[in-house]
Amino acid sequence: MSQSDTLLIVIRSAPHDGIRLRESLDVLLVGAAFGRSVVPLFMGQGVLALLPDQKPGAPGQKPTLPIIQMLEMYDIDTLYLSDDDAKAQGLAPTDFVTGARMLDAGQIQALLHDARHVLTF
Repeated sequence: MSQSDTLLIVIRSAPHDGIRLRESLDVLLVGAAFGRSVVPLFMGQGVLALLPDQKPGAPGQKPTLPIIQMLEMYDIDTLYLSDDDAKAQGLAPTDFVTGARMLDAGQIQALLHDARHVLTF
């Protein structure tokens, strides 16, 4: 089977869990800026990054929500997230930012299978 030329970025880091979330968003932006097809998949505590009412983190830690909202300018219109992980956090589809799309386990498996490259943060 052929794989698309997609770079799938799996984001498992919570918004205030160090710099991994910010680094994953930087990879998304760089990939998109160089014309790559990049797809973000938020899993585990990473789904919390898609909540619209985030509070500032530790002193000196820059917020990530403005970067997430800026992804659309880089033609990253859909933000995929795990339905199971969102439900485990007690969250519903309406709790997330615009453009967030919940995927079930089978859809996530297909997304992982179809991507040529996968990076996990």
